[in-house]
Amino acid sequence: MDGKTMRKRAEAVADRVAAERRRFHEHPELSWQEVETSRFIEERLRALGLENVKRGFGGTESGVTADLVGVRPGRTVALRADIDALPLTEENDIPYRSKRSGVMHACGHDAHAAILLGVADVLAAMRDELSGRVRFLFQPAEEAGTNSGAPRMIEEGALDGVDAIGGLHVWSPLPAGTVGLRSGPVMASADIWDLTVQGKGGHSAMPHRTVDPTITASLVVTALQTVVSREMDPLDTVV
Repeated sequence: MDGKTMRKRAEAVADRVAAERRRFHEHPELSWQEVETSRFIEERLRALGLENVKRGFGGTESGVTADLVGVRPGRTVALRADIDALPLTEENDIPYRSKRSGVMHACGHDAHAAILLGVADVLAAMRDELSGRVRFLFQPAEEAGTNSGAPRMIEEGALDGVDAIGGLHVWSPLPAGTVGLRSGPVMASADIWDLTVQGKGGHSAMPHRTVDPTITASLVVTALQTVVSREMDPLDTVV
């Protein structure tokens, strides 16, 4: 398969990718609630004749995986997209704005899901030229922090037998039609932890007999900023 032929096949499904991205955008669903989104994706993948189609992870109806099996044996490569939206009210005045109050696709997951379906369209049409298999992963709850869908999918076998995995994220600073690549980490990850600051109540006329947790917490926030400037190697990338 040469690059020109691949590009033509991608261009042939471009309108469908755009339409499905707008469909996802109009009907956003929060983490672990991506039921309608997952059903649509499942139907599309089954229509393409993919194998081992599974919908529902973490005890929910969210998330989908499926395999495209080539005609010759080979390695298994996974391609992943996230599908959940955010608890935000859309203010954009566009024909395909969110139809769900207080929920919108503000991080591009609507585009990610549509792009991966487009990739499935292109690769399914050339399965007779493929070796090995491609596993499509539509991950729920990427925005859910410690309750993310990724570990749930892994625990339930989504990456079993996978030799390599790839994904993407839309990035508005890049011009349309441009793909950005680099070696090594691209973005910082988020770690979540809890800190409880305990104070001591009292009367406002006698502040010296109280412990104000607001002031203490403010000092903690300020001090944490020095971790980067005083504790980390200047050559390390940290936020």
